[in-house]
Amino acid sequence: MISNIYIITLDGVIRYFKSFFGADHANNDIVSFLTLITRVSKKIEGGNIRSLNFENFNFVYTYGQQDYVFIVTTDHYDPEDEVMYKLELVKEEFFKRFKSGLGTGKDQGAQIRDFGNFIESNIIIPPKILLAGEDGVGKSTIMNLFPGETVLEIDDDMNEIIEKTVKISDLEGINEFIIREINLTDLVENFSNYKPLIAKINIICMVTNSGAGNLSKTRSLYSRLKERVKNIDFYILANFQDSVNSAFGPSKINESFGLTTFGFSAIQGNSREQINQIIKNILEISILKKNKNVSISSIKEIKKY
Repeated sequence: MISNIYIITLDGVIRYFKSFFGADHANNDIVSFLTLITRVSKKIEGGNIRSLNFENFNFVYTYGQQDYVFIVTTDHYDPEDEVMYKLELVKEEFFKRFKSGLGTGKDQGAQIRDFGNFIESNIIIPPKILLAGEDGVGKSTIMNLFPGETVLEIDDDMNEIIEKTVKISDLEGINEFIIREINLTDLVENFSNYKPLIAKINIICMVTNSGAGNLSKTRSLYSRLKERVKNIDFYILANFQDSVNSAFGPSKINESFGLTTFGFSAIQGNSREQINQIIKNILEISILKKNKNVSISSIKEIKKY
């Protein structure tokens, strides 16, 4: 996800800053670093910097008129072309709104608030969750618990992916997520066909029926999949917890897989509320806490220089 937006000049003046994860002002160390790198790139033949890649995050750049530089901090797994598209939207909107310069006093405040509203509506890259499981484990039933239109997406390799875009509230910096459904065996056995899909996924939630047979096969498939997948968080959604005579509990499954496991029953009366809370918990762990930690680590990494 995009976590911060900086609009600065080559002289290091901050024209606009927005953080989606709590910070209310730009860190001076980061701004100084970004300004220095930008100035150096201007003096080196070969063109401007497009991105800086660190271990856990990236800075992506685009340049505008009047020596303005537009920079975002993103997760290392965010596709750069998608991030750049969003950043170009910000640049276009900024110059359209402020071509005559910022106003003063109340006018300036209103302008900035309106621009901030535009950014919140257009710049966020929704987290993408993949529901992966065998036939009969309840993936489609779970998908149907989420509101919104189900879309059958066909990628460039003619692979069919079922997905929904789901609105969400009460999570800082996240107002929607994209959830997709896929057969786990198909994903593992034909992994090369799904590389473009996996490249855009933040989280894989493996759905099981909580019985011994399915858990054993899922564990085998997971061991093959995790060797091919980098920088994606895995979780277990242990469905059919209502089958008290055959279902293993979440703690036992957690111990077996070494993954955070959420118990679930898609046929319970409050299943919709339960799955929404589970997804919120997953997003909080994998997106919100991780992005806050990235912001802290980015300052530490930059101070090394």
